[in-house]
Amino acid sequence: MYNIRYHLASLVAVFLALTVGLVLGTVVAERGTLDNQSTTLVDDLQKQFAQIQTDNNALRDGLERDRAFASDVVPALTADALSGETVAILVNGGRSNGLNATMAAIEDAGGIPVVLTFASPGLDLDSHVPDGISELLGEGFTEPVSAPVAVSFKSAVADALASELRESGSRPMLDLLSGSGALSISAPAEFSGVDACVLMTSFDGQPDDISSMIAGALDVRGAVVVGAEATNQTTGIAVEAVDLGFSAVDHVETPQGAYSLVWLLSDRASGYFGIGAGADAVYPTISKRG
Repeated sequence: MYNIRYHLASLVAVFLALTVGLVLGTVVAERGTLDNQSTTLVDDLQKQFAQIQTDNNALRDGLERDRAFASDVVPALTADALSGETVAILVNGGRSNGLNATMAAIEDAGGIPVVLTFASPGLDLDSHVPDGISELLGEGFTEPVSAPVAVSFKSAVADALASELRESGSRPMLDLLSGSGALSISAPAEFSGVDACVLMTSFDGQPDDISSMIAGALDVRGAVVVGAEATNQTTGIAVEAVDLGFSAVDHVETPQGAYSLVWLLSDRASGYFGIGAGADAVYPTISKRG
């Protein structure tokens, strides 16, 4: 009996050893398979990443070529489109990017920019009314004695400024306001009446009311008015201009924006151009003038 039990125990031990060996072998085999799969997956991901990098580099190079081409071609497309025309730019301080691009676009097209920079919202008329301003407005207006001033008073000031800007000669209202520090002007010593106006004035993300009034008064007098802003300076001007019935550009610092601005100022196109949600297109299509 002892021998039989001994042999049975030995057989059981052998079978257990075989079972354990099979289990361990399976685990090792599976682990090896997983390791191989992981290695294959990593290799595939690395290849895909390398391809993405190659594609991105190609796209970046293509975009740089397109930008360079656009920057070189736009001045040629717009050359002389504003030849001899004077364009007033209504702007507040801090708009260097959009302002510089706007001036460059006008000058490249042969135009003459006249920059009126507003120091404060509403020409600061709600806080300070320069002495003698009512005399320039004519009958029916007296110096306001309290703030805020009436909308009719602001409208009269805007109308007087628009009238002076549209014509050549003396400009007493402009001289008075620039002398009081309400605005500053950068222009040739003697400039003719403005043919067009770029509206850019905005304070704290809100379009300036009196600047819009001036633009409207210029529009009534036959000048072309365009609202403009840069993509990195959201001012609300483009939407405001469209609401007022003017054309607008919201990417003026780009080649497409410069092209659009000149086409609008030269009355070759109308509408809202840019990358904003309400834009008609990125830029106007070229059309022959009748």
